[in-house]
This record gives sequence, C-alpha cells and structure tokens, in this order.
Amino acid sequence: MQNLNRTDFRKSPLRYSGIVRYRQTSMNTAPSNSTTVFLCGHGSSDPQSQAAFIDLVERFRRFSAFRVVAGTLEFSERLLDEQLAVHVSKGNHLVLLPMFLAPGVHVEEDLRGALSRARSAFPEVSFFQTATLGEHEEMETLLAERVKPLLERSHTAVVLLAHGSRREEANLLVQELADGVWEQLGGPLVTAAYWKVSPDLRQTLRELSDQGIRHAVIVPFFLSEGSITERIDLEIERLSAEFPKMHILRDKALGEDDRLLPLMQELVLSALEPAFVVA
Repeated sequence: MQNLNRTDFRKSPLRYSGIVRYRQTSMNTAPSNSTTVFLCGHGSSDPQSQAAFIDLVERFRRFSAFRVVAGTLEFSERLLDEQLAVHVSKGNHLVLLPMFLAPGVHVEEDLRGALSRARSAFPEVSFFQTATLGEHEEMETLLAERVKPLLERSHTAVVLLAHGSRREEANLLVQELADGVWEQLGGPLVTAAYWKVSPDLRQTLRELSDQGIRHAVIVPFFLSEGSITERIDLEIERLSAEFPKMHILRDKALGEDDRLLPLMQELVLSALEPAFVVA
C-alpha cells in the first residue's frame, strides 16, 4: 500500500486566521467581584443536552473566581436580551462567553446583536464577548490528547466532525484545527467533515477508503451528547455497512472534558484585558 502523506488528501487552500493566541494574564487585572460571566448555550429540547449544559456551567462555576450565570439563545422562556438584562449591574462588567465551538451565524450575528442592544440599553455597564472555544490556541492540543489513546492501529485516520455553518470562517476553523491536530500527532491523517454542509461524513469516509484507510476515529466537535450524536451513531452504523473493510470508532463529545475549563477562563480574561490592563 502507498505511504499516505498529508498532501495526498483534501486540504483547503484558504486558511482561518482567527485562532486566539494568549499571553499569561493575572487575575489581579480583572476584579472578580465586579465581573459577571454569562455562559450562553444554543439551547435544546433534548433532556440529555440540557443536562450536559447545566453540568458544564456548574463545573465552570466551581472552577472560576468570577460570578458565573447562564442562559440559552433558543428553547428559553425569555429572549436572550431579557436574560442578559437580569444580570446587569451598574458600573460592573458582563462577559458573554459563547458556548459554541466555532464562530458561526449564531455567534457572529445573534449573540453580537444581543450584546449590541444591551450596550445601548445599559450604557453604564461594560459588555464584552469572548472568542469561541474552538478559537483558543490550546484547542488543537486538547483534541490531539483526546485522540492519542485511540490510535493503536496502523492505517488509521481521524475525522473531526463538526456541525458546519453558512459562515465559511467557521468551517475553515475546523479544518485549521484538524491540520493542527495532524501536526501534533505527527503521523495519522487528520481531516474535517461536517454534519450539515459539504464535505459530509460519507464523502470523507469514501475518500479515506480510497486512500487505503482501514480504521477511522470520528471525533465529534460538539459539546454534548444527545439527539445529534445519536443521529451520528446511526449514520456511522449505516456507513459501516457501506464500507465493510473500514472499522469506524466514535469518541465522546467534548463537554465532559475538564480541560475545557481553563480555556474558558482564559477566554474571559482575554476579553477583559483591554478594560483592566494599563499600558
């Protein structure tokens, strides 16, 4: 069988340039008693996803020195604007931390729109929005560390499976992360696929099969298990029958991984830095 090389497989000529590089920031520069962090999830009607979001919020609340509250963009009794208004306090800072993995439409349009309206409604409050979790420079390290224990066989490829977005920047970020994981692992082929846009999982596995890959590790780039991962499992079962020579394994969603917590904290500190760091 031919030796597989990264250049043998699909790689976008475009690059995502928004990955956030961090420097060490002291908690002393951002008083925790005057800052509220609002964790904003997508929201879901699925009880398993709801429970996973609540669990992640509680874990971050225990981890962080900031006041931590939470809400959702959808499937809430109140609009996001109303949820934000409940937690504003004169002279304080409110940081919106999107519990999204890539800067898609919800993050760049819906959340930014809500925050813009909040700034107009409460001019005495300082509002900030962090980057998404996937834009933290350590995300590719976290993903690589999760994948390593699953790479026991030769001729194995890793597929980072994300939701997919109408915003090309979000999709490019996922491919950029896949490239970074490949560089860190220094061996197995790593690529991206998407649930809602092309290239989808079937197309990607077909291309991998044509390259001689016999083992595929699917890494769902989602925060929680739930209805969508159940649909992914059904699709994997169907694709296993379509590609009988390929063994397909799925990793768990990312939300249960406590290594997310320091990344979330650093996103908050980075967003607050302009307000507290004096040149």
